[in-house]
Amino acid sequence: MAAASQGAPQVPRTLIDRFTAWWRTSALGLWAVVVGMGLFELVLLAHLLAEGPVPGVRVWAAVSLLVVLALLGRRRWPLAVVILTAMASAAAELWGPGAILSLPPLVALYSLFVSAGTIHRLIGASALLVGWVLPPAFRGLAYPLSARLTPYIFFSVAVIAAAAISRARREALEHGDAQLAAQAAEHRLTAQRDAARRQARVAGELHDSVGHDLTAIIALSEGLAGATGRDEVDEAIEVINTLAREGLADTRRAVNALQPTHVETGPLDPVPLNGGSHRDTSGAVAPEHGREGLSGLLDTVRRTGIAVALTETGHRPEDAGTGALVFTVVREALTNVMRHADGATRVVISLDHAAALTQVTVSDDGPTTLGAGTETTTVNPRSSGHGLAHLADVLGEAGGTLNAGPGPGGWRLRALIPHREAA
Repeated sequence: MAAASQGAPQVPRTLIDRFTAWWRTSALGLWAVVVGMGLFELVLLAHLLAEGPVPGVRVWAAVSLLVVLALLGRRRWPLAVVILTAMASAAAELWGPGAILSLPPLVALYSLFVSAGTIHRLIGASALLVGWVLPPAFRGLAYPLSARLTPYIFFSVAVIAAAAISRARREALEHGDAQLAAQAAEHRLTAQRDAARRQARVAGELHDSVGHDLTAIIALSEGLAGATGRDEVDEAIEVINTLAREGLADTRRAVNALQPTHVETGPLDPVPLNGGSHRDTSGAVAPEHGREGLSGLLDTVRRTGIAVALTETGHRPEDAGTGALVFTVVREALTNVMRHADGATRVVISLDHAAALTQVTVSDDGPTTLGAGTETTTVNPRSSGHGLAHLADVLGEAGGTLNAGPGPGGWRLRALIPHREAA
């Protein structure tokens, strides 16, 4: 009981509750009842001897001792103890000094009704009733049977009522403890889930910001390689390229470690990851990056030698959350182009605003598989990794969808983003 109270939450207990729980499980409480019953039986036998000689008093004193000692098993075998004490009480009335063993069956009956199931309780009560009826059935009575059974039934009902109250209170406390334990487990799972989500958001933002910038540095440095005609500058550019690739690989490893569950995407080479967005604890997208950041993003890509065109139709929504998601989708798409679409020369970005949603389409003329110059529908690294998977999760939480795959003349990514007021 002490271990349970230390390891699991419990509903508040009164002093009586704590004493009852201790008494119900302690060896001292078990032996105290046995000793008390033994003294009671000695007092009864002494009273009978004071009134006159009792035939076979030593035998019945030994029987009384054995019956009292049998009460030690009332917690483990309550039904067996009830039957044993009831039959011993009936035997004492039939062939012994009388009703000297009437109390032990009631003690055993209390233990039975506190702990046993319904069937065992019915059997125990029936055995006790048989023990009351057998003596008058064999010897006969000079008075009605109801007069004999009334005091037995009265005390039995009192014992059963006390046992029912104790049992109901114990079960209520146990039910409350179970509810608290379930709530604690739910809180732990919620905390673990929130921690996993925070890790995923950190991983996504780490990749989005650092991964995109490092990918742009790699593309720019590769475009400048050997173009200056000065050995020291070319060497510095090569070092910049190497460090950027190593930094991107370290970012990849950090993202893999932070992701609660992640998909292996091959060797730890410079691969940009997800297009997640910075969000607060409520899951809403924070407008840290919005449409106002698109021009700078496009300029960075243009410096790598890729032509980028942006078209926009419809009425632009007012909410910043949609703008942040648009920025996230475009950034992820452009990062994938710079990293995976070797030979891509142009990217077309279309923002089409409808009444309830915005459609973002990013198309490029790069190959649809690494090292391939022809279109194919084979799943390839352009659609694997953390990036698109996490981006799909981010859009899914906002009620949107993401599709990416080979399109006419290259690769196409299409995202549907519900407007905040329409979501």
